Amino acid sequence: MKKVIIKWVIFLLTFVVALLVAGRVMNHDNRNMTMELSAASFPVITLEKGDIVYNELHGYAQAMDTAYQRGTIAELGTNRELVFRIDTYGINLAGIRMEVRSRDGSRLIENTEITEFSSGSTIRVETALKDLIEKDKEYSLALVLTDDSGREIWYYTRAIWSDNTWGYEKLQYVWDFHQKTFDKEAARDLIKYLESSSQGDNTTFHKVDIHSSFQQITWGDLDVRRLTQPAVNLVELATQTASMELHYLVSTGSGRDQDCYLVEELYRIRYTPERVYLLEFERTMDQIPAVKGDIYGSDKIMLGIVGEDTALLESEDGNIVVFEAAGRLCSYNVTTNRLALLFSFYEDQSQNNRVQWDVREMYRRFNLKILDVDEGNNVQFAVYGYMNRGRHEGEVGIQLYTYNSGRNTIEELVYIPYDKTYEILERELEELLYLNREGKLYLYLDHGIYEVDTLERTSNRIALVESDEAMVISASHKIVVWRQDQGLQIMNLGTEQITRIDVNADEIARPLGFMGEDIVYGVARQEDVTSDAAGRLFFPMYQVCIRDASGKLLKAYQRDNIYTLSCQVEENQITLERILRREDGSFVSTSQDHIMNSVAQDEGRNRLVVAAVDTYEKLVQIQVREEIDVKGLQVLTPKEVIFEGGRDVVLPMDNQQERYYVYDLGRAAGIYYDPAVAIRQADACFGVVVDESGRTIWVRGNRVLRNQIMAITAQTATEDKGSLAVCLDTMLALEGIVGNTDNLLSQGKTAREILEENLEGQAQVLDLGGCSLDSMLYFINQDIPVLARLKNGEAVLLTGFNEYNMVVMEPATGRLYKKGMNDTREWMEENGNSFITYIRTIQ
Repeated sequence: MKKVIIKWVIFLLTFVVALLVAGRVMNHDNRNMTMELSAASFPVITLEKGDIVYNELHGYAQAMDTAYQRGTIAELGTNRELVFRIDTYGINLAGIRMEVRSRDGSRLIENTEITEFSSGSTIRVETALKDLIEKDKEYSLALVLTDDSGREIWYYTRAIWSDNTWGYEKLQYVWDFHQKTFDKEAARDLIKYLESSSQGDNTTFHKVDIHSSFQQITWGDLDVRRLTQPAVNLVELATQTASMELHYLVSTGSGRDQDCYLVEELYRIRYTPERVYLLEFERTMDQIPAVKGDIYGSDKIMLGIVGEDTALLESEDGNIVVFEAAGRLCSYNVTTNRLALLFSFYEDQSQNNRVQWDVREMYRRFNLKILDVDEGNNVQFAVYGYMNRGRHEGEVGIQLYTYNSGRNTIEELVYIPYDKTYEILERELEELLYLNREGKLYLYLDHGIYEVDTLERTSNRIALVESDEAMVISASHKIVVWRQDQGLQIMNLGTEQITRIDVNADEIARPLGFMGEDIVYGVARQEDVTSDAAGRLFFPMYQVCIRDASGKLLKAYQRDNIYTLSCQVEENQITLERILRREDGSFVSTSQDHIMNSVAQDEGRNRLVVAAVDTYEKLVQIQVREEIDVKGLQVLTPKEVIFEGGRDVVLPMDNQQERYYVYDLGRAAGIYYDPAVAIRQADACFGVVVDESGRTIWVRGNRVLRNQIMAITAQTATEDKGSLAVCLDTMLALEGIVGNTDNLLSQGKTAREILEENLEGQAQVLDLGGCSLDSMLYFINQDIPVLARLKNGEAVLLTGFNEYNMVVMEPATGRLYKKGMNDTREWMEENGNSFITYIRTIQ
């Protein structure tokens, strides 16, 4: 018996040793071929204004297109002074230089080497821009660091030299507001700035705003502690107003029960010497999923204080659920009870016992998108935006990854570089980013729909989009419809099948939206599609159709003498904005109509649920299909496969069409072909509109109380020269151009075409039909008149304003007179708010 036992012991020992040796042999190649994501290596620059540190700048690996670098703005001192601090993180610097350019980047104004600077972990630099810039004008400022290996790292901000922007006072107000939210007694001073009302959601700490209660603004009963010093970024600065962003980390609890959160605060304020007005405040709080912590219980993965729209995708059989929260991407296998942390730019503090988080890793100018997950727990996902660390550190682009669950590795499939900012890239990819099972990646960038073959690493453009209404995409990003000639193209990106929707030779189709994966589009007769004198398109659709992705007609909506101008699709309902054609051929507004869809959406086997907890309020959880064995749970951290060379795919982007970018609190809120649509969007969100060159087109709220263009006097129309020609000649004369626009109008040219031809190289003409009268005051404030067309065929110029009146130049009566603001607003609305103006491109 003893011998048998000894034999079994020897056998087991031999077997264990063999396993260890085999494991070492098998892992030898894997260890040489994989590694953890390389650490961040770039320094960080912050600016100083008195005792306030602001504008945390992160470096780029190469020079970027300055026209799109709009992130922050620096206010220079009285003598153009600039003070900044470099946190080197151990990098030895060989050089520092400062490059000043015009906002569009076309003109180099200054390129100065800074020769006197110290060494060490923190370098403080005091310098000044040369006397080559103008006051109250924005410039692009680049700080370029060169390390001892010769590598250049670029840091961007805008800069302004002004006596009346009050940057320090505005920064001081926001910093004081932020500090007081952590002290309920001191925070009593903030009540006068709040607009607490029923509009505020006081049931969650994930989103808190100016309408929230005092209790909610001051963190309720949460025991909140700051883990990092807030970074204050000044993102917009004007004479009266400013917008700022703060980001930092906080924690609740302690020890194993400690939870950490990413926090972002957004402010918009108006400053006067007497007081400061808080126009907007918003705070977002996202709990960092502690994958090795106590977040599992019963059949729940507890994400905590995060948004109820947290990204989640499951495999077809429901055994795999992939989710993203606070910049961390995780995959949970219900069958094997394994959770893998697939991707995170920042490391878990508790894992390495670090006292401080690395601000470079926490920089949130990137996003993650789950693209596909199969039953084998293989996941495809994209990381896009600014790359905080890794092989593409300091670049902006789209990195497509695949997770191999069998090897527990992630591997880059392709990398698509991008020369603009994360803010713009995010808005573009919100339109389209889709990967099918054949390895084809589809995305929308810079006017085009592109296909990238991730296996061959090739790309091509499959469609060019030339207007705001020319393309619609389903919510799943699987079905794309775009206008081609008079008809439409439908492409199912999952199957790569393209279906053509044709209309009659005398008709034109326009895509309107989606109901699930079904296409909604309208059809108009060409004889009904007209342009007004300003060149604006009138597109009445006599029929609205719904088809599935294969092109099968599901429904056709048509009513006698009823036409649809636009529609809005929300969940299972289509709302049609309609007009009625009268017997004389004219159109008049009529009631809305609705088309309903009764198809229910599949919630999936694993889903997000919300629990209410007294102190923490709403907590978001993932309810999985089976109970989690907490003791047997395995947490995996994949390593990245390394490879030689690069896997870059450069898209063939060569589009030159003008687009307009709307910024709200420093973030891109929309990108449009039509400047009128952009201004209406910016007007709604207190935003800013800029063009492709970085030039400011429009700003809400940045104007004086009264202004009049005194160079414009009363002019009278005659039988030979109508009111429109008089207005156009007056606008051109103001810019030093002698015109004979009556002759051009008789040739059939529109007002917009005439202004564009005559002002080429001097101004950018803007057709702003549909914008409000109040938004036109921005241009008059800059001594630029606004042309208003009337339905009776006449035209007037708006040339001045004060608190109560508008100044109108009316050629039909030969008068220059004041008209009440409310009366003028009503007058313009009755005539369709038909405006044309311009901005000067040269001074």
